[in-house]
Amino acid sequence: MRTRPSAITRRTATPQPARNKTKPKTFPPPVRGWIRNENLAASGPGGAYVLDNWFPTSKDIRVRGGSNKYATIGSSEVDSLFTYRTGLVEKFFAADATKVFDISTVADPDVAPSAAVTGQTSGEYGVAQMGTVGGDYLICCNGDDTPLLYDGSSWSTTSITGVTQADLEAPWVFGSRMFFVEKDTMSTWYLAIDAISGAASEFSLDGIFQKGGELMFGDTWSLDSGSGLDDKCVFVSTTGEVAIYEGTDPSSASTWSKVGVYQITTPLGIHAKMRAGGDLIIATEDGMVPLSEAITKDSAALSLSAVTRQIEPEWKLEYADRASKSWHVLKWASNNMCVVSLPVIDDTTPARCFVVNLETGAWCRYTGWETQCLGLFNEIGHFGTSDGKVYQMEVTGSDDGTLYTGTYVGLFDHLESPGQEKIVHSARGVFTVASEIDPKFSISSNYAVSLPTAPNSILDYAAAVWDSAEWDTDVWDYSADLETRTKWVSIGRAGFSIAPQLQVTMNVTPKPNVELVAIDLMYEDGGVMV
Repeated sequence: MRTRPSAITRRTATPQPARNKTKPKTFPPPVRGWIRNENLAASGPGGAYVLDNWFPTSKDIRVRGGSNKYATIGSSEVDSLFTYRTGLVEKFFAADATKVFDISTVADPDVAPSAAVTGQTSGEYGVAQMGTVGGDYLICCNGDDTPLLYDGSSWSTTSITGVTQADLEAPWVFGSRMFFVEKDTMSTWYLAIDAISGAASEFSLDGIFQKGGELMFGDTWSLDSGSGLDDKCVFVSTTGEVAIYEGTDPSSASTWSKVGVYQITTPLGIHAKMRAGGDLIIATEDGMVPLSEAITKDSAALSLSAVTRQIEPEWKLEYADRASKSWHVLKWASNNMCVVSLPVIDDTTPARCFVVNLETGAWCRYTGWETQCLGLFNEIGHFGTSDGKVYQMEVTGSDDGTLYTGTYVGLFDHLESPGQEKIVHSARGVFTVASEIDPKFSISSNYAVSLPTAPNSILDYAAAVWDSAEWDTDVWDYSADLETRTKWVSIGRAGFSIAPQLQVTMNVTPKPNVELVAIDLMYEDGGVMV
């Protein structure tokens, strides 16, 4: 019997699910800080195009603390803030153009205390403290009045002969001698070892400095981080000439010799410097320059070695707007930061300052702080304003009751496909926090920063403490322990180059404890624009 071949069975292909075209991208926190000197199309990771009111740490960025009114000395500008220390005693002083105030203890931050010193004609004091067998003394000079002397309990004036006392300014100590600058000259005057008064001797730099101007300030510089035989005496002129000497007695050629004369750009004032170990870092029109670099490089190349290199364009813009006033530099070691004042010139000048992490060298900018002068008291940074107020820095969660916004704009990224359009669908931040936050995410594209309206602050709260907080009154969501929080939000923005953006607004009582760990994006590749 013939059999029929079986029918051929046709197989139908199983439909495959469409491939997911959405891709993830993680932006690490900008631990390199605020970067303004890199090409927009070739920036490295870990930096920020805008970093306002966020402080970069070695592992993330944190929202800055607020400011709180500490004292009022009147309605005139606060020209100087300075401290006196002996043993465990610390005193804090503020000066305007005519008076000096002791603000170590303030009864009412809105009421000016009685002045400790009156009848002055300038408030821009240079100060130096000298320890002697008779005690510790603070000498304060302004170049217009007889120098003031503070012994820990009372004020008096100095008794220095050989020079017009009122012309002395910018005091400093080198080799157990008190040195002074004579106003509008190239001369410095010095006292005997361990002396705070008596006959002064002149040491002139007229034949040393060749580019005019006048002597601005002096200081101590060392090749090591200690204090000893390696210390050198530094003289800096208003035109940026730097003379370095070594020795013990300027009157003796056998014990006093010139190391060299070097050139930096225009220094920004007698307070525009800080010590870093033994090195001396001077704020100039081109940035903050270590003296150790100035002695090995031409002044035209010093900006490449400046610690402000990554914000050089912004530094020069601020200098152009604020060069008419002296700048102040505050080293705040216990908070691991250095603050550079940006003095307000008039009502059109924004109130802000530059801040750097002393450990990593990463920069950011704080806005809303009118930093006419800076001072450190009880390990808290302070700034003085043009209307006679003194504020504490990095305290509370508002600027004396006014909100502030932390703004981060990342460096632009091509998301691994240069020239190709990308559509960012969603974003999330990964935070470690100790309280509620209400972050706002957005995107800028194609090298143009476009920020939306800042978000509102969360509702105010107090940091509830067990056994002292009130039930049904205080907010118990605040915790001393950090916890991780994250949430996806929709974005819906396209571009060939993408920068993530984050805004957080603060107007609360406690100092915020908010740290950004990362920002994640979900995006999709589009076409190539021609």
